[in-house]
Amino acid sequence: MRMPVKLAERIKDIYRNMNWVVFGTTVLLMVIGALAIYSATSTSTKPFLMKQVVWYVIGFIIMMIFANINYNNLISLANYLYAAFLIILVFVLFWGHESLGATRWIKIGGVQFQPSEFMKIIVSLAVIRFILVRQKEAFTWKNLAKIAVLVAVPLFLILAQPDLGSAILIIPLVLVVLFMGNISVKKLVIILIIGMLILPAGYLVLKDYQKQRIKVFLNPDIDPLGAGYNVIQSQIAVGSGRLTGKGWVQGTQSQLNFIPIKYTDFIFAVIAEEFGFLGGVAVTLIYFILIMEGLKIVKLCRYNGGKMLGGALSIIIFSQVTINIGMNIGIMPVTGITLPLLSYGGSSVLVIMIALGILQNIYREYMKVEEK
Repeated sequence: MRMPVKLAERIKDIYRNMNWVVFGTTVLLMVIGALAIYSATSTSTKPFLMKQVVWYVIGFIIMMIFANINYNNLISLANYLYAAFLIILVFVLFWGHESLGATRWIKIGGVQFQPSEFMKIIVSLAVIRFILVRQKEAFTWKNLAKIAVLVAVPLFLILAQPDLGSAILIIPLVLVVLFMGNISVKKLVIILIIGMLILPAGYLVLKDYQKQRIKVFLNPDIDPLGAGYNVIQSQIAVGSGRLTGKGWVQGTQSQLNFIPIKYTDFIFAVIAEEFGFLGGVAVTLIYFILIMEGLKIVKLCRYNGGKMLGGALSIIIFSQVTINIGMNIGIMPVTGITLPLLSYGGSSVLVIMIALGILQNIYREYMKVEEK
């Protein structure tokens, strides 16, 4: 039975000018994620894998939707999205779902939604719109102060949950947006210096367990059975994988539950233990290809808004990969940042899929112009 001509043409339009490197690495990461989560939760009675597969399917559909929405429309809606999610963040503080000592989620039925994850993209859109509207005047000190307020309000609401990981990620993406928006190097350096000077003050507002994580990062052995336990067990798992690993679902550290929250924050340790150094390098290489393709899209884009947005989305993925793998091997403090598309979690998957969908659209808009 033949597919109707109009339907076939519509499907062709949906996939026309798709960036197949981004598409292929996305699918590959989902497959690896499913295998890793199955292994990490094989001793559990809860249907982690099935839930993650559902999120992958939903995320894939959402990625394709955003790949077909002109990114300029998202930038024009930035203020409305920003205001809506600020209200949601306030709602979370008072009526959110609490888990593991943090109130970060809105729970509807059996589904949890983490608004702070989405703020990474929304803050980017809001700052980009601000810069585009003011153009040459965007980087006066007065307007830079307004940008600082624009970023600080959601940042403090996220820190109050507390969600240090999501708050940390907002800072580099804003710096990238400013850089891609052509702020002067002098002003960017001054902003970085100011940030470094106030950084010690930020330590004072951290929760006790967050301060302990920083101390443990510097020396995990000061609390080997407490805050340092996760890092020590993760390092053991990564090291014990050696060159080729112990085999899928054969990792002793993961299968015997020595690694806590192994299906989210420490999923890389599971992969490194079971597939060894070569498996860890392969995963890192896939991310490298994806990020480099994102930067290629930024370079190809002819419009400043697309360049800033593409740069922000690429740095979100880069930062999460760097920090998560870093904390798995003990060179970064534990912050609860997930590994894109590999860690279990619906909100994390959806945000990355939205980011990849927007990157696809930036590329497709470039290709449309090239075809004319």
